[in-house]
Amino acid sequence: MAEVGGQVEIAAPLADVWELYFDAECWPSWVDGFARVSARDGYPAQGGTLVWESTPAGRGRVSERVLAHEPRRLQRISYSDPGSVGELETSFEMMPAGDEGRKTLVSQSQRYRLHEGGPLAALTDRLFIRSQMRDSLQRSLAGLRAEVEARVAARPCD
Repeated sequence: MAEVGGQVEIAAPLADVWELYFDAECWPSWVDGFARVSARDGYPAQGGTLVWESTPAGRGRVSERVLAHEPRRLQRISYSDPGSVGELETSFEMMPAGDEGRKTLVSQSQRYRLHEGGPLAALTDRLFIRSQMRDSLQRSLAGLRAEVEARVAARPCD
């Protein structure tokens, strides 16, 4: 299996990041290529499932099953879409508060295998697919940071 990953520091408390990460209403604003949820059963709890559709230029129909769900710490899913199967692990870590306030580190690791590709699949993945997968993951992480930080900034002072 191939693997891509990334991480982002978000200037917000862990609770705020976790809450927005699982708010399906917000997914179109930060998940790369996300259009809408088609079906949901028990998600995000362990064993839960989610089926979603991408935008026209995206991945098509994506089916997910939750393999691990540790509140405010970890979410690991297996997925299948028309081009690949794999797992995505997302971890959440509260960072020490500094002068800028509380921060959360969100890290993602995606392992995947292409459905097709023949004898040149490994080369095609290395030259073309892997960078697209990494870039999509990075766009989603950057979108998550922007969305969370905008919401935190718009909140009235406590």
